[in-house]
Amino acid sequence: MKRKAATVTLLILLSVSFLFMPLSIVLGQLGVNIYLVNPEEEGVVGQTVNLQGTIDTTNGKYQIWFDKELVANHTSEGYYVNANFTIPQLSGGDYTITLRDASKNVNATYAFSITMAYYIEALMPASPKQLQEGSDVVLNVKLTGLQSGTSYYANVMVELPAPLSNTSYSRLVELTISSQEAVATAQVTYPSAAFQPEGSLTNYTGSYRVYFNETQLLAEDQFFVGFTDSSEYHRGQSVAIRAIGHQPDENATISVKYAETSAIVHSETVTASSEGIINSSWTVPSDALIGDYNITITPENTAKLISDSQLFTVLGYTVKIRTLNLAGELVPQIGVEALDQATNTIYNGTSTSDGIASLNLEKGNHTISAFWNYVKVGEMNVSITEESTFDLTCELTNLKITVQNKDGNLIPFVNLDITYQYVTTKEGLSKTGHSSGQTDLSGTFILKSILPGISYTINASLYGIVFNSGNNTVTGLPVQPVSEVTILCPSRTLTLKIIDYNLAAIPNARIELFEVTSGLFHGATTDTAGTVTVEVTFGKYRLRVYKDDILLNEIVIEVFSDTQREICCSLYNIQVSVKVVDYFNQPIPNMNVVLNRPGIGTQLATTQANGTTTFGNVIGGNMQIITYPEGLENSYEAVSRHIEEPTEIRIRLAKYILIGPFLIESSALATFIVILLAIILFVSIEVYRRKRVKPASES
Repeated sequence: MKRKAATVTLLILLSVSFLFMPLSIVLGQLGVNIYLVNPEEEGVVGQTVNLQGTIDTTNGKYQIWFDKELVANHTSEGYYVNANFTIPQLSGGDYTITLRDASKNVNATYAFSITMAYYIEALMPASPKQLQEGSDVVLNVKLTGLQSGTSYYANVMVELPAPLSNTSYSRLVELTISSQEAVATAQVTYPSAAFQPEGSLTNYTGSYRVYFNETQLLAEDQFFVGFTDSSEYHRGQSVAIRAIGHQPDENATISVKYAETSAIVHSETVTASSEGIINSSWTVPSDALIGDYNITITPENTAKLISDSQLFTVLGYTVKIRTLNLAGELVPQIGVEALDQATNTIYNGTSTSDGIASLNLEKGNHTISAFWNYVKVGEMNVSITEESTFDLTCELTNLKITVQNKDGNLIPFVNLDITYQYVTTKEGLSKTGHSSGQTDLSGTFILKSILPGISYTINASLYGIVFNSGNNTVTGLPVQPVSEVTILCPSRTLTLKIIDYNLAAIPNARIELFEVTSGLFHGATTDTAGTVTVEVTFGKYRLRVYKDDILLNEIVIEVFSDTQREICCSLYNIQVSVKVVDYFNQPIPNMNVVLNRPGIGTQLATTQANGTTTFGNVIGGNMQIITYPEGLENSYEAVSRHIEEPTEIRIRLAKYILIGPFLIESSALATFIVILLAIILFVSIEVYRRKRVKPASES
């Protein structure tokens, strides 16, 4: 039973120790673990896998192995691993993913399988070039995750565009297995005689669908066949037309319409060759609008099962306009308008935060205009031949605003509220604009990219009060990179009367004034009447009053207009009384009392018959009061007080007792009393003893 109790006790102690174990120790022992793999259990060759886990080494090197291939080699973030890798080119089957702490050579593993993946891809010309009717298409077929020793086949099927999508051609091909990689591939050309049923073709415009084993939907793709050689053109480029499958020698009409308006921009009659092929070309005109165009070929008599009709785009070039002010700085939010002189069409854009507006413009001459809040501020003519970047300088100036006082001292953190009126260019509307800012440590604020030639009202304020009502208007800023304006922060007359606790004037008091925001400093000394007058800059000041380097008072005063203030220094010229009493709280006369005020010195006085002495003209604050009998400086009592008003301080000399005119130490009196009591006791015992012995002797 005792052993069982001891075991239970030990288990409880271990549990409590674990609960109170520092958290950093627990977190520091994460171990090498894999706790997330996405996808979870299987994937295909080339697929990206995300692995998350931990290692034992903080900010340590780790490796990820897929079977015997190193797929990742990085450094952890703390103990944590979050890495992506690609499944290598391996045959299908079961594998092990290993996370290794490279410093400690400790591993964690995860089971993963590679499954088969099927691919089919139609090889297309680089965009915007496109296949034309009658062209051959190469189809790439691929299979990954193979099992060794197995032959693989693909049923490749091509489905014609709608409405003939129920017509298809297929071909069974054997895939060739790579000797070095577990990949099986094949290339198939469509159309060809190998496709069944016979007669595969690309004579129709539209999207052809391609399938790898269509019944199982293992993989699919599509390719587009048109009768133009490209899907995108620019002005002046030639549109090459090749259409297949028309009746021999039949006439047809080629028509080009602007898709947005259905306006016909070109029409011509062509004749098919003896093989039923129509070949033609058309040059995109110099006044072609940007956008989509519908081109159709309409035979006179016999229509094709799928009509020759497709879209192409006159794309335009990306043209970037850098909007600059007169100082050469990039300006955001400038409206940019491009007038295409060939079509009288306007294209719009706006400069973004980087000061660049992107427009889509075609070849030709354009007039580029810049607008600041619908006011035209710049214009230039450009000729577009390709993707380009142009600088457009706008008539916008920078306004540098400086705030200072009459002595030229710069004033920081002044709030500026700026309003202005202007007239828009196109509508002729009067608008009101607004801006705001604050002067920096150098007392300046720059209002960037504003209109010259108009008036600006600038209200400057501190502490919510405008101080420049008389000089707040700027008119007719010149057309130049930077214009400057100075705002004067006015001066105010401050009259102070410094008085003490008893409301009497304090002459020769030193005052210091610090402006709370700008840090401007003013200093002065009161006259014999305790008065001082100072001219200070508009603001809010921290006022300090000194007498003989002793801080008497500190307050904050607002000087937003001519101001008169009476400042009471209640610490100055106060009366301090000290009463000295003995052990029994009896007043002790003729005691020396020392009043010590740091920074001033000491005052010495002697208590009167009532045990009290009074100090006058005292400057309050932290004080030390010491009292001691005459000639016994080492037998003192001291107290410390913070005094802010007339006060009586009571000091108890517990070590003394006043008996008549004599001041006796309480310890000596106690000793005397003990001795006296001992004598009385001894005498009493002796008397008692003798009285008891005397009767016995008489008998």
